[in-house]
Formats: sequence, structure tokens, C-alpha cells
Amino acid sequence: MYIPFEQLPDQSRVWVYQANRPLLADEMEQISSFLTHEMNAWAAHGAPLNASFEIRFDQVVIVAVNEDINEASGCSIDASTRWFKSLGETFQIDFFDRQIAKIQGEQISLIPITSIKDFILSAHMLEEDFIIPPQTSDLSQYRNQWLQPVRESWLKKYLAKSSV
Repeated sequence: MYIPFEQLPDQSRVWVYQANRPLLADEMEQISSFLTHEMNAWAAHGAPLNASFEIRFDQVVIVAVNEDINEASGCSIDASTRWFKSLGETFQIDFFDRQIAKIQGEQISLIPITSIKDFILSAHMLEEDFIIPPQTSDLSQYRNQWLQPVRESWLKKYLAKSSV
């Protein structure tokens, strides 16, 4: 069952779906309508899931489920993955391409994962820059420390090499 995002508790489970391009205003409206409809029927083994979503930076969709009520099952998670595959086909968007999202203000720059080391070594990405981590442990982490400085992310291993 869809509930407002701000009503979900901090321990809710989170999934991050990052589009490979910014969403247009009408696309965001259609995606919001689609996800609200799907979440109203979303269930795990017949038990309704209390779930919600929000769209950030016109490009990133955060989905959360209150697992204190009912836990998401493998089948229900697969269903949510199908939603984003379907949305991708409808709007010619890839929610699964796994580029690194560098955040500057309210803007996203996508960097191919195969080029990330070169971006850091060439100082196009600095240790104080922020990225969107592809995984977030729970809604508390998302609400309090979602964006990560490069120096605190998995990319920090490349920083030492860039200062040599």
C-alpha cells in the first residue's frame, strides 16, 4: 500500500534507481502515477507492503518499504525491478546502467564506471565532491547521510593514487 514517503520509519528498506538521463516533468508525473498505482497493489506472499518513493535531482527514484509491517520477498522485489524495466522501455530510459552520479548543487553528472579512475586521477572528481551511493542501508542513512563525499566512498582507493 502506498503511503507518503515522510511517514515511513527510519528502518525502512531502500532501493536506489538512477536514470541514465534527467526525467522530463511529464515523465516524472507519469512515473509517479505509475509507481503509486503499483505500490497500492504491491504485496509479498499476499501481504500488502507499506511502501513509497520519491524522485530526487529529476533523475533518481528512491523506493522504500516499511518491513516492520511486512518484509519484501524475492518475488516482490522482482516485481519492483520489472516496474523499472517497464518504465525504461516506455520512456527510453535505463535505470540499470550503473554510472557514477557526481552531484554539484542540484545537478548530476554521470560518469561511466569504466572511466572513474581516470576522472579522479585527472582531478575531474575531487575528494570533496559528492556521489550518490548505489546502495543505501536504510531510510535513516538516506535521510541523514545519503550523498557521500568521494573521500568516504568506495572511490577513496583511487585518491591515494591521484596524489602520488
